[in-house]
Order: sequence, then C-alpha cells, then structure tokens
Amino acid sequence: MKLFIALLFSYEIKDSIYDWLEEVEEISDGGNFTDYDNLHLTILYLGETKPEMFQRIKDKLSEITINAFEYKTTSIDMFQKEKPKRIVYLGIQKNHTLDRLYNQVVLKLRELGLDIPTSKYTPHITLGRQVSLIADRDLERIRTTPLNIRAERISMMESTRVEGILTYIERDHIHLN
Repeated sequence: MKLFIALLFSYEIKDSIYDWLEEVEEISDGGNFTDYDNLHLTILYLGETKPEMFQRIKDKLSEITINAFEYKTTSIDMFQKEKPKRIVYLGIQKNHTLDRLYNQVVLKLRELGLDIPTSKYTPHITLGRQVSLIADRDLERIRTTPLNIRAERISMMESTRVEGILTYIERDHIHLN
C-alpha cells in the first residue's frame, strides 16, 4: 500500500481551494489537476509500505506531542519554473508548529527503522502536476485570500486507484493534543 501522512481540510476550506484550482485550470493548456476529494497538505510521503507496518506507524505517530494549531495559506506559485510543465501549488506561510510536526513525524518513523530521506520541508497544497501555463504571469492574477486552517489531527492516507481514478483514502488518524 502507498502511504502518506497528511492534514485534511473542512469542506469550507476545500471549496475555497478548489475555486482557485479551477481558475488555474482555466488559464492552462492542460495538466493533471487535483480532484476535490484529494485536496490535502502532505506532511510526509512514505510510498510503498508493507501492510503489517500500518499499526506500528500509527502507534509511533500517536506518540507525537503537538497540540492542535492553526496555519495560513499564502498565494499560488509553482515548482519547476524552468520546465514547460510544472507543479502548481497553494503556498503555506512559515509556521514553526507545522515544522515541528514534520520533524516529529520524521523522528518517530525513523525510530521504526524506516528510511526517511533528509530533505527540506516545503509545506504546500498541490493544485496540479504537469501543468502547462499559457502565460506564467497569469498565476499572479489569481487573487487568493489567506485561509486560516486548523490542524486538529494528522491522517494516515493511502494512495490507490479506484476504477482507474487516483484516490486518496484516509485509513486512520491521530488527534493532536
């Protein structure tokens, strides 16, 4: 099973994000855009994981000592700016609690012996992959209002295909203190 750890959103937050995603879609020449139900903020992608590790991962994540917290979105931007097809995302304002959450998740999973590569954490909400924009500056025209999002739990998500459609399924969650 392909697993990742994520923060999920209320329908109200998803509605706002999806409106902006649709604006990006309108100014593009195509791309692979995130389905409404798949919108999330990834904490850590684990990839292919043996099913017997699931409970051990959940038990380790339940040791995390972070209280519920709020974080804010910023504006729409893109990775891979030099390439014709890019990843377009909604940015997240620098947040020390979110960074601490990421660090604790990494630490706890390394305690299980999982090989978690060391990399800089850049929290973001992916709107689309392989996006071909008509004009890069058009992204700047999409007016986003910062969203205050409350994180009360972390979710253990499975990435799978259901009838050929990429689907993210919440398999379990851990409440933050």
